Order: sequence, then C-alpha cells, then structure tokens
Amino acid sequence: MEKERMQVLKMIDEGKINVDEAAKLLDVLKTSGGKESSNLEDRFNKFSNDTKVFLKDMGKKINHIYEKAEPKVKDATKKVVAKTADIAENISQSLNDKVKDMEYKSSDE
Repeated sequence: MEKERMQVLKMIDEGKINVDEAAKLLDVLKTSGGKESSNLEDRFNKFSNDTKVFLKDMGKKINHIYEKAEPKVKDATKKVVAKTADIAENISQSLNDKVKDMEYKSSDE
C-alpha cells in the first residue's frame, strides 16, 4: 500500500490531481486495504474522464439556459430603461412645474 500512496503523491506533484482528489484516493486505498491499488491510475483516469464528461454536459446545459434567457433579459432591460426614462421625465417635469410656480408666486409679491 506504500507504493500506491507514493503514486498518489507523485500524481499531486505532477499536477494530475489536487489535494482533495488525493485525499479521496487515499481513503479508497485505506478502505480497500490496497486490493484495488494496482489499477489506481486507471481509476483516476476514469474519474477524470467522468468529470470531463459531466462538466461538458453542464456547460451545454448552462449555455442552453443562457440562450433561452438572453432575449428575455434584453427585453426586460429595455423595459426597465424605458420606465426609468419615463420616471425621470416625470420628475423633471414636476420639478420644472414647481420652479415655475415658485417664480410665479415670487413675482406676485
């Protein structure tokens, strides 16, 4: 089992796995008593490939969600911008009316 532990450390050193992955592999070694250690690198490669497939699938799903959401977000953004412009125009008009009213009142005095 010492040989297998050294393989795990070597894989960390080579950048093939990170510390978390190494801990998982060492746990497997500990529970298996080294019985499965002869194909440790094969198991790691399978794990790595499974992870790549999973991430690729997730990337496709995220891209699909983005493609569906993008037009809706753009439409919502346009509506928010238009509504904000309307509110700003209303505030501006209200302030102009108040200023005119104040000028009118001051000219009467």
